[in-house]
Parts: sequence; structure tokens; C-alpha cells
Amino acid sequence: MSENDIRLVVTRENSVDETDSRGDLKVRRIFDRTTFPFESSLQFILRNSIPAGGANRRHIHPDVEKVYYFLSGNGEVICGPWTKPVGPGDFLFFPAAIEHEIHAGLETPLEFIVCAAQTLEPPRGLRPPA
Repeated sequence: MSENDIRLVVTRENSVDETDSRGDLKVRRIFDRTTFPFESSLQFILRNSIPAGGANRRHIHPDVEKVYYFLSGNGEVICGPWTKPVGPGDFLFFPAAIEHEIHAGLETPLEFIVCAAQTLEPPRGLRPPA
């Protein structure tokens, strides 16, 4: 097996530069489909942070669904017409094709992991199931 065909990849969080993203969001792109040849619908894995009182900008991913795991802090998630509080230990699923945004609470930064995958079927957004 060659050096370029490694099947087990470990990335240390602090080895990845933090970059600015939507609104107040800070992102560390831990894994990305363009860097690692995933054999699945996985698109990327991020380590994100929103400063206390901050928010990312409302946005939509037409064909990417995401799972979030909240590490620390408290906040509020808005997904389409729904709003839910989030905090440490919470998992959250964002379906594709629905606008969403995240707000950090006023006291501490909101830290979370994001795993994103390409949808396998056309997303239905806010349409009810068939």
C-alpha cells in the first residue's frame, strides 16, 4: 500500500487553521471530500465555534444534510419554521433544502462538530412526506 493510499486518517484539531465563515462562525475543516477520497456520500467534517452572543448567517444547502454534535455552550437553532434550544451533549439533524441558522447564548461560545453528507435522493425540504 502506497503512502497516497492510506485508509486510516487521523487529524488533530489544532493542526487545522480556523477560518471565518458565515456571520460570526469560525470553522476548522477537519476532513473534506476534496482532500480525502471518501467512498461514501460524506462531504466534510467541521469543528465550529460561534462567540457568545454571535450567530452564523441564515443559509441553505440544497443537497447536503448535516448532523451536529454540541460540545459546549448553549444556543438556539432555527431550522425552517422550528426553533430549538441546544447545549452540550445534544445531537441535531439538519435536513437538506431547509434554511437554517444557529445563535450562541450570551454567556459562552457555542462549540460543535458538523458532519455533512450528500443526499442520496432528491431532498423534499419543507414538503410533507409523500
